[in-house]
Amino acid sequence: MSEQGRPVVVGADGGGTDSAAVRWAARLAERLHRELVVVHASEPEALAARAAGAGAPDVTALLEAEEERADLIRQQTEELGAATGVEVRLDVHRSSPVRALLEHEATACAIVVGTGRKGVLEEFVLGTTSIGVAAHATCPVVVINPEVDVDSLDRGVVGVAVDGSEDSRAAARVALDYAGATGASVLALTTWYLEVVDGYVVTEPDSPEWRQLEAERAAVLESALAGPMRTHPDVPVELSVRRGPVLSTLLEASADVDLMVMGSRGMGSSAAGGSWARSANA
Repeated sequence: MSEQGRPVVVGADGGGTDSAAVRWAARLAERLHRELVVVHASEPEALAARAAGAGAPDVTALLEAEEERADLIRQQTEELGAATGVEVRLDVHRSSPVRALLEHEATACAIVVGTGRKGVLEEFVLGTTSIGVAAHATCPVVVINPEVDVDSLDRGVVGVAVDGSEDSRAAARVALDYAGATGASVLALTTWYLEVVDGYVVTEPDSPEWRQLEAERAAVLESALAGPMRTHPDVPVELSVRRGPVLSTLLEASADVDLMVMGSRGMGSSAAGGSWARSANA
């Protein structure tokens, strides 16, 4: 399948916590003129087996509840297509949500998942869908915080975290691809925090050691972005070196972007980078 024909795939559990993910995926499909595939998967038998003897509903009750969920998602899918004009297709599976979503990894331009928390039993039996898909998918994965106001994501800026690894170089390419397709600009950033030069932790601003580290990190950014910037010469790109812990620095930066792109693994002390896109303004 050509890249141009790849659909946007989104997971839906019918519990309401994934509504932001579904809306974000629909907006992406509309913007890219792609089909939207809504995947719903469940394993009521596995839950019933794990809960046996614990006073939980029997498998018949769980199956009936699942049928009601699937019917609700089917109705919501039809309404979504009518409201957006996007071609929407529902794909229902009786299997692990992670497995069902990964079946689309070879044909999807992106898989979108929410981070709504399951019940204790459900999470114990089935695991966390967002982590499972992001860790194993070979296509870009977008993880949407359910508290994100999708309709307010109009800053027109895509963030990408870079550490010089191959994953972060892939992240830079994907960030520029996304920005080029959606008319956004790119904020490429890397971080450093507890770095040692000549046996001393660098803490004094504007010292030679400080300037050395800043220059090294800037060079990493320039190297990672050089190729994608040549491919997308019309996409505005800002390169930013920031000092601070990786997680808090990226979370702070995410307040100013619509999408934060990063990879599944990094190099430790510097910002992680990789596949498109691990977090949307989360």
